[in-house]
Amino acid sequence: MTRTHGPSLSRQVQTCLRKECGLAEATDAGLVVAVSGGPDSLALADVLSDLRRRWRHLRLLVVCVDHGLRAEGAAESQAVASFCLARSLPFLGVRVSVTGAGGLQAAAREARYGALEQIAEQHFGPDGLIATAHHADDRAETLLLRLLRGVSLEGLGVLPPRDGRRIRPMVRATRRDVLLHCQRHDLHPCLDPSNTDHRFLRARVRSELLPLLVDLSPGVVEALNALADEAGQLGQPSLLSRAQRRQLRSALENPGAPLDLPLASNLRLVRTAPVTTLTAKAVTARTLTAKAVTAERPTPTSATLGQKESPAADAGGNIAEKSG
Repeated sequence: MTRTHGPSLSRQVQTCLRKECGLAEATDAGLVVAVSGGPDSLALADVLSDLRRRWRHLRLLVVCVDHGLRAEGAAESQAVASFCLARSLPFLGVRVSVTGAGGLQAAAREARYGALEQIAEQHFGPDGLIATAHHADDRAETLLLRLLRGVSLEGLGVLPPRDGRRIRPMVRATRRDVLLHCQRHDLHPCLDPSNTDHRFLRARVRSELLPLLVDLSPGVVEALNALADEAGQLGQPSLLSRAQRRQLRSALENPGAPLDLPLASNLRLVRTAPVTTLTAKAVTARTLTAKAVTAERPTPTSATLGQKESPAADAGGNIAEKSG
């Protein structure tokens, strides 16, 4: 029978945990799961609760943060507590103080993450993780917000699957995947009216801008997530900086010039002997491979005979060696 739907939310979460969050079935990681009671976080808690049957050493603690900004906050925390009780999930409800400095939503987010960081440290130590329920649509919205406010290219690398101790296991799933999971598993989430309050720019991006873009280009959420992935790689130490690219370009244009190019992981690309040919077919602005620079090996002379050859030297005298 032809399959007419994508992988389940549970399958997507497990794949993301393994491939992008650095966790495995045998992990004994401690996860603080941030749950507000909304559809996204409730779906994540439900998936992780079920995952414990296979990932038997996984330790979970559901935390509901009440910001004290809405009268419904206490009732929503109690609803999450009941949800956890029915699934034998450890639960902790906390209340934080929000000053509103720098914007209400930003202040609430800062207070919430401050509490989550502290709880993760207290319950699971320095290796404790914080799992949030961001999905692909959230990531697309956040990228659009960054564009509207103005940001560098690196600043578009928003909401990666893992960022330090923060993990986002649902980031490869869409809002539709989340709502479908809630429907199939008879979950009853709470609805936060601030998510549709057009006084907040994010609410307008969610209800006006993103639907318009999807109407113009149905694959725009996937495209924006791909852009976020690409932008996120720009800050990785394994990539060449602008200065490194200039130095490498100069070496390619001047085959006889020496080269001493620092790379990631304390590696260096060194060219100490004159060469006759230099090619760069495999060199790009982002990656450097062993095939990037090739040259003919010079004929050994009396000055080099008897010297121990560097184990990392390639055919052209180019040496990738550890520094320090």
